[in-house]
Amino acid sequence: MRSLPTAVTGLPAEVRRISFRFSGNGHYATCLAAYGRDRLMPELWDLTGPTPRPRLSPTRDGETSWTLPLPTGDGDVLLCRHGRGSARLLLVVPAPDGTAAEEHELLTPRNRGLRLVAGIAPGTAALLFESGEEGRTTVWRVSGRAERPEPIAELTGVVGGGAWLDEDGRRLALARPEPGAGPTLVLDLATGVAAPLEGSADGEHLLMAAPRTGVMLTAARRDGTFRLGVRHRDDPAPTVFPERLNRVEGTVTPLTLDPGGRHLALSAVRRSRSHLVLHDLVADTTVETELGTLQPTARWTDGGLHLLHSAPDRPLGVVTLPDPLRPGAGLRAAAEEHPGRWVPARTVDYQGPAGPIEAVVYGDPATSEHVVLALHGGPEAAWHFGFEPLFQRMAAAGMAVVAPNQRGSTGYGAAHRDAIHDAWGGPDLADILHLGRTLADARGPGRHRPMLYGISYGAYLALLAAAAEPDRWARAAVVAPFLSGRKLYQDGPPSVRTLLDRLGGRVELDDALGPRDLARLAGRMRLPIMIVHGLQDSIIPVAHSRRLQAGLLAAGHPVEPVYLEIAGADHDPLASGDGHLVAGRLIDFLSEGAGPRTAGSSIRRGASLPA
Repeated sequence: MRSLPTAVTGLPAEVRRISFRFSGNGHYATCLAAYGRDRLMPELWDLTGPTPRPRLSPTRDGETSWTLPLPTGDGDVLLCRHGRGSARLLLVVPAPDGTAAEEHELLTPRNRGLRLVAGIAPGTAALLFESGEEGRTTVWRVSGRAERPEPIAELTGVVGGGAWLDEDGRRLALARPEPGAGPTLVLDLATGVAAPLEGSADGEHLLMAAPRTGVMLTAARRDGTFRLGVRHRDDPAPTVFPERLNRVEGTVTPLTLDPGGRHLALSAVRRSRSHLVLHDLVADTTVETELGTLQPTARWTDGGLHLLHSAPDRPLGVVTLPDPLRPGAGLRAAAEEHPGRWVPARTVDYQGPAGPIEAVVYGDPATSEHVVLALHGGPEAAWHFGFEPLFQRMAAAGMAVVAPNQRGSTGYGAAHRDAIHDAWGGPDLADILHLGRTLADARGPGRHRPMLYGISYGAYLALLAAAAEPDRWARAAVVAPFLSGRKLYQDGPPSVRTLLDRLGGRVELDDALGPRDLARLAGRMRLPIMIVHGLQDSIIPVAHSRRLQAGLLAAGHPVEPVYLEIAGADHDPLASGDGHLVAGRLIDFLSEGAGPRTAGSSIRRGASLPA
């Protein structure tokens, strides 16, 4: 086996990892990682030893968040690089001394729609799916060597998923992502022919399979909800829907089957934490363990169960359960992942106007010099008990952080989640204002007032709170706000309009505060405000922040708002190549506390970030 670069020996607090994938044989995982001010680069995880071992594999120019990595079965990395108007497939061969890796360009397709599925057979590191504008998909076999991929099939329409049905890697099950597009397809790599999966029922979706034994996990809508089912590739018997499996509480995500297909690993999210559930599909019994946060990707091999795990004081990374079915078996993490390097957190239940509100809390909100009330995006989302680099930086700067899951958040039951349907900026705003008063009362006189931070929907909610009770807050820093649900419906992409329709985001409340339109409410926001927006935001148009800034200036805002656009950044500028600099500006702004900011220190539109 090829030797790997030198291990990372010191992980700074600013560590960010995205886009994890496992190799087909489960011996490796890879992601894109950024440490401190470094650019994103591939990070390869060797899973062949007793503990996972991460190794950086620097590329010449670094990567962007648009790059999609996939490890080969022998420790190299395939990269789909998506650029403006182009896409490329490359093979990256890590250098033994940790210097820049060898890069081999394998293919420059005509179309930008590229997707990789890990291969399991010798000579097939991956399959590349290239979706063309003419409604056809070309399938390429990627060998894992520095050679051009081989076209092996041409499919009509777009396909998704990818579950191998046999150990020799000949048959791959594929799904049609469009509703009503038809049953699961099986692509025969030897012939290049795709045909419907035998015995597949209408509306039944194949989720995963155990190639060694042919056990398949499916999902189908029954009685208005999706239920998990089990069948066998060679058995004509109908799908069985185990009762206990379908009674697991929480937001349930199937992760992976064991090699024999008897046991299924699932993630069940309840409140802010993940639970690892191991279900015996034969006996229909479960055992579970509470963990921090699990990502919806895992791999179960003969060497153990490999999970993507994080906690407030542990960055996202691969952990291994070497014997997952043994009671009390502990997680094994990389030797470099020492939790003591980062600030721990805890969960606190605050009393809200309509019941308890759980929050992830860093530091002491009552005695710290500054406290930040941090609001998540969504709105159908939640803060989880996992690693948040920005919160670590806030804590390192002496700030306490309170990250609540107010009404509208997921993980707390349907009533809590659905409370803001047709009422954006209603029950959730009441929760935030109540929390602001609670934090201020606990801090007592003579301390700085609480500050607000929010991203996306959380940015919108934070500025509504700033308008509703402007004297309650010291200042507010927001990322990618929108003006109102109605205006976002006019300007946003189809996916956002669908979400607004589903959640009632266009319904305008009209009470003492008035319509929930930030442009109309700009005159009520008298506190120092910082607005950050990615110039290439594909979800919330940057024009919304520009109009908000103009409204604040036109209203005679007593302190000129700090406004910053990030060139090349999408919806989350903190995840861009300049994310560490954006975080630094946010921290600097919040660290100024309640003091005014002079107009001359404002950051103008399109300003560059200093190194």
